Amino acid sequence: MKICLLVFGKTDSAYINEGINEFFKRTSYFCPIEIEVVQEPKNHGKLVPQEQIQAEALLFEKKIEPNDLVVLLDEKGKTYTSISFANQLETWLNSGKKRLVFIIGGAYGIHRSLKQKYTSISLSSMTFNHQLIRLIFAEQIYRAFTIIKGLPYHNE
Repeated sequence: MKICLLVFGKTDSAYINEGINEFFKRTSYFCPIEIEVVQEPKNHGKLVPQEQIQAEALLFEKKIEPNDLVVLLDEKGKTYTSISFANQLETWLNSGKKRLVFIIGGAYGIHRSLKQKYTSISLSSMTFNHQLIRLIFAEQIYRAFTIIKGLPYHNE
């Protein structure tokens, strides 16, 4: 199975991109992983927030394939410890699906149509910048694999 982070808009900060690339490089020893960027339409900034997230949802749906297992990152989603996330990740990876797709929405979050359709997880009850969360989540995926494989990275 391949892991795909499906994100809205490019990552602007070089340091965030460097960190994501480093954790993707480490994770690729365990599982293929990629980031797929949904490009922002030209008129996107002129829409009100609710219209923006609705437009983003339609663009995300176009990228989802029938045999994908989709998980949303949302501040109101289910929370996990690093160990319980590793266990859940292993379950998802063994689901028989082609890709495990994690969706990270734009600045205003994820539209309710996606929340009603897919599982949601939360990394924290705090709100993070939608670009920074990409790096934080890339690290958590790597951490989960080291837990699954029993490698010395995660400390209890």
